[in-house]
Amino acid sequence: MRLVSDPLTHPDQRADAVSVDGTESPLNDAVTEQTVRVWLLTNAPSPYQSELLSAISDRRDVELEVRFLQPGSPSGSASARRYHSRVVMSVMPRFFPEELQFHPRAVWDCALGRSDCYVLSGLYTSLTFLMCALVLTLRRSVWVVWFERPRPASRQQASWSPRWLMSRPVRWVRTFIQQAVLRSTHRVIGIGTAAREAYASQGVPEQSLDVLPYCCDIDRYAAVDATHVAAVRERYGFGGRTVFLFSGQMNERKGVDVAIAAFEKAVSDRPDVALLLLGNGPCRAEYEASVPSPLRDRVHFAGHVPQQELPAIFAAANVFVFPSRHDGWGVVINEACAARLPIITTHQTGAARDLVEHGKSGFVLERDDVEGFATAMTHLIEHPEDRAAFGERSRALVEQFSPVNGAERFHRAVAAACRP
Repeated sequence: MRLVSDPLTHPDQRADAVSVDGTESPLNDAVTEQTVRVWLLTNAPSPYQSELLSAISDRRDVELEVRFLQPGSPSGSASARRYHSRVVMSVMPRFFPEELQFHPRAVWDCALGRSDCYVLSGLYTSLTFLMCALVLTLRRSVWVVWFERPRPASRQQASWSPRWLMSRPVRWVRTFIQQAVLRSTHRVIGIGTAAREAYASQGVPEQSLDVLPYCCDIDRYAAVDATHVAAVRERYGFGGRTVFLFSGQMNERKGVDVAIAAFEKAVSDRPDVALLLLGNGPCRAEYEASVPSPLRDRVHFAGHVPQQELPAIFAAANVFVFPSRHDGWGVVINEACAARLPIITTHQTGAARDLVEHGKSGFVLERDDVEGFATAMTHLIEHPEDRAAFGERSRALVEQFSPVNGAERFHRAVAAACRP
């Protein structure tokens, strides 16, 4: 593949592909003369990832082949795929942990493929990932990694994680493997600014770092049928109430217990406020049982909601609350911003670094800060004018993270990796 001579500038020295106000920036000036053939390995076809991959495949300067390690995603199935993909099967029993699953077809593709650039994403400690990285390094192929922000380094910062996973020997092995991967790859694509900064602090040269956050289709949240919104509010008895919304898995890491505790503090004497919780998980029954009796008619557990129903539910809410104890990104923040909702979230949520401006589009707090979440909830209950202004700012911030703009960022990163 031959590239034009115009050099790519470093991400910190240039504007985004599309700025917050929607205008194009000089980033679009550099192009390739030939199509970049890209082979990408990732976990499962989640809806938002498929939207981004489809946008990448729609480009004339990228020829994309995707390999999935799993046939399905907990987030549901994608509405459409406009890219070539294949699920590669593991030869290990299903009850083996993800790290020990091995997918020989993926390694075979890396050994014999003729792509210009290989992109490895997902679990970097898995056998398949490590074997693909080793083969590509031995072949001297161009390969890059597309990573979320690393997990917390200490047990105190990851109380939600299994104890054995945060033990000193396991942390040492994980760190050793990660450093080996970072030294060997041609480029690191961070899923968000927080991820890029984390890998820069680990010694990855600034000129080898790019940013490509998770993206989703934001247009479907822009104009939602008012009758669908009214039906949602009627279904849950939201008439005249301020509605706080959470969406995510019901597990300890997502901090649902913090949302419920903060809600109790903020609205114990306010019958005109409700909390709607979307998602399933191992802790759902525990969380349902924890809701105090006086609040049970105002705290609703909706379970898993199909993707096509989400825009109406988000539009029926007034504030999005996401007290995650750790999220590499958190694409539900994209969805909430697209729906013009103020955001209350944590510094430990990767998307907060790029999509939430404290005091302008929402509030960014420390994990487990029940008092802080309750105070933020109270403020947005008592100041509807801020809810409106914050929501508009949320929408403006997420405009730069559409799948089309994500595809542009992806192309820039792989083109830079391929450049001699």
